[in-house]
Amino acid sequence: MCGIAGIVGRNRERVPRMLDRLAHRGPDARGVLALDALATTLGHVRLSIIDLDARSNQPMRSACGRFAISFNGEIYNYVELRERLEQAGESFRTSSDTEVLMRWIARYGEAGLAALDGMYAFAFADIERRTLLLARDPLGEKPLYYAFHGANDASFAFASELKALLALPEIDTSIDREALADYLRFLYTAAPNTLYRGIRELRPGHVLRLRVDAPCEDTSPFYDLEARTRGELELDREQAVDAFRDAFTSSMQLRLRSDVPVGVFLSSGLDSNTILGVARRLAPRADLDTFTVRFAGSRLARSADESDLAARAAVAQHATNTAITFAQSGDFGDALARTVELFDQPFGNSTSVIADRLAERAAQSCTVCLVGDGGDEILVGYPRHRALLLHQRLRRTPRLLSDALVNGASAFGERGRLATPLRRFKEFARSLGRPLSESFLDWSTYLDSSEAAFALDRREPSRFHAEMLALFERNAADPVRAAALVDLRSFVPHNLMQAADRTSMAHALELRTPFLSLRVIETALRIRTEHKLARGRAKPLLVDA
Repeated sequence: MCGIAGIVGRNRERVPRMLDRLAHRGPDARGVLALDALATTLGHVRLSIIDLDARSNQPMRSACGRFAISFNGEIYNYVELRERLEQAGESFRTSSDTEVLMRWIARYGEAGLAALDGMYAFAFADIERRTLLLARDPLGEKPLYYAFHGANDASFAFASELKALLALPEIDTSIDREALADYLRFLYTAAPNTLYRGIRELRPGHVLRLRVDAPCEDTSPFYDLEARTRGELELDREQAVDAFRDAFTSSMQLRLRSDVPVGVFLSSGLDSNTILGVARRLAPRADLDTFTVRFAGSRLARSADESDLAARAAVAQHATNTAITFAQSGDFGDALARTVELFDQPFGNSTSVIADRLAERAAQSCTVCLVGDGGDEILVGYPRHRALLLHQRLRRTPRLLSDALVNGASAFGERGRLATPLRRFKEFARSLGRPLSESFLDWSTYLDSSEAAFALDRREPSRFHAEMLALFERNAADPVRAAALVDLRSFVPHNLMQAADRTSMAHALELRTPFLSLRVIETALRIRTEHKLARGRAKPLLVDA
């Protein structure tokens, strides 16, 4: 896990300044590689996870001198890929996943991306072809931003975080109004836009090809989740449980690979306890540290506290447990300032401030932690997933009745423990009689369609919002699958993964997400919805597995 940066064209001497702003991501090593024949300079700050030796520092250049790479992330199946390369006649100088990735892309090019199991963002230089290839993993676990700048956009720059590109004075930092529309609607911006007009974000599962002699924006997808999950698996319930368990166990085996200690973010929920239980089964004698949030202070805060249950779970799995206490909300201004420092633009995931504190403490004991992000999205874990089926049954409810339900609920203030359920009820009642795709997007956002139209003085949805509506509609025959596809193209990469990356890397901590293995996702989405829903049971597929 690291930070990367680079410049093609003029002003290449500014790469060290960019690395200064990424130093928190990689405290173990720092490197700059000038590829003068390619008019390119690559930069890297390293957090050492695999092969801790200095021989694996980056940017890394091939022995023949033709190829170079600056890579952020982890390729979990690098051992298997290395074996395939060795069978093809390759030999290696290191035991790192970086060298495996460099040689894999050198041999197979973009087509080789399909074989990667990991989280990654990298820049791969081919001096002979005079090209630079940028790629980002399919779930957007690792960030990658870029900008064309200078006279006639003659220079190109990229980096792991916005703050590194903001170190370049010629970047256009005026507000991108399309990104602003997404932010007000979703509380995050969606790639390829950022709130800065001059800075773009590479979309998850996409590559950007750059010909150094004539720089221009040439991006395309290399992974299509919708296409990969078409067609249900013909499995009965027991077979579905076995298929999911096998996929998840395989994901955990790969994500436990590390040359440094591995811990777990633990709550009392199913997802993190599944991770802890499988980790203990796969590594029965390993030292496992777990980290839990404890809420104190007000009665309402204490009612959300799960730390005692998490501590009992840790004892049952012979793991240590550390609780990080939040006794009060703290100063709102300080929280806002910390959010801006982490994300470099407005970001509406309020739990990121809590995650930041959790990562700060975990980093004192571990360099890698496993987290349960993505479990709810792929395993029907949110109330809005069950609401989809209820909405289908009630879609012909007269408008007068739905209005009466909303007006009746509005008599009660959204306070205390009933605040969230009451807000959800109002949102559901208002959505009756409207298309299911629009309703689901409204349930998943901050401003609904009418509020967004008023705030932005525009009726048409943003490009990103329109894409999500179309994605849902194409898969509406199974609304639960449609919702999962939308979540995995929107909320997961642009909210969950952004928060996970920034809050962890602010403290040089790597987070790994076993539920977001492509094999796990593709298996879960192709299992029939009836196997993922059961009256009175949460996530039955996961529990039975």
